[in-house]
Amino acid sequence: MKSETLLVTGGRGFIGSSVVQHLLMCNRKVHVFGPMSPVQLPAGATETIGSIEDPQLVDKVLSQYRPRQVLHFASFSTGSVGLTRSGEIDPERMLSVNVIGFQNLLNTCVAYGVERVVWTSSTVVLGRANSAVERCDERAPRLPLTNYGMSKLLAEDLADFYRRRHGLEVVGLRIPLVLGPGLWYQGAAAPLNQLAMQAMKLAGGTCNVPSGMFDALHVKDIGALIENLINHAAQLAPIYNVAGFTTSYSEIRQSLIDLVSGFQPQLKEFTPEITYPLVSQAMLENDTGWRHRLTLKDTLQDILIELKKKLP
Repeated sequence: MKSETLLVTGGRGFIGSSVVQHLLMCNRKVHVFGPMSPVQLPAGATETIGSIEDPQLVDKVLSQYRPRQVLHFASFSTGSVGLTRSGEIDPERMLSVNVIGFQNLLNTCVAYGVERVVWTSSTVVLGRANSAVERCDERAPRLPLTNYGMSKLLAEDLADFYRRRHGLEVVGLRIPLVLGPGLWYQGAAAPLNQLAMQAMKLAGGTCNVPSGMFDALHVKDIGALIENLINHAAQLAPIYNVAGFTTSYSEIRQSLIDLVSGFQPQLKEFTPEITYPLVSQAMLENDTGWRHRLTLKDTLQDILIELKKKLP
């Protein structure tokens, strides 16, 4: 029912704030729970400032709003370095937020009779790709190689435990690289942000970019996916891969050339330390009927529009 309040953790993050904006446009009532952030709280949402590491505060929020469904996007980040580097800088705090904090949330959801928790895992749990073209489904081995990936693997196991033991419908989304306007931190998308800025300034120079293909998703498509899942009547699977569109930096370069007259960027490819596998989202499409709507071109256009507004 749209009159009920949805609780969104991490609703000031890049992904969470975009989802909150989408839900508000769908006339949903939204309460955001999480720490302060450079991202503004979307107009129309209410908020509690705090951390899921605080079980008493988590209890207070759920007891006050009594949501039937909870959307969990909170993840540890330190400054603007991105999630993966944050986990390497402070692995203990990452575990505290991504695993113990998640457990606090799930415990409280069980106590207050929450029906469904939708949360974001990551395709980084799969570890290094064995093939440049073969797509992994949800049965693929999970072999993370970063602290961030390890924390998401533990969170997946924790979610599965609460599903089995308590009957709580916890639904995880293994999301790929998420792109679009509003991306304020420098993580895996840093080379794309550099190219987009060069395009706006028609600047020359060479951009170092990772080689190979990768899956990506426009941040606005996550909002549509979440709306689909919270409306879904039948029980959902414990985990879904989300692929979005598949691209490469050579394709991104050509798309920017097509979008920005006179732009001729030069790329220098390097082999990344870890190349993550492409994934299949067939199970998600079969179960829910959802497919991503926005393309690479849409994503780049939206990034360029935002940059244009910021430049003098």
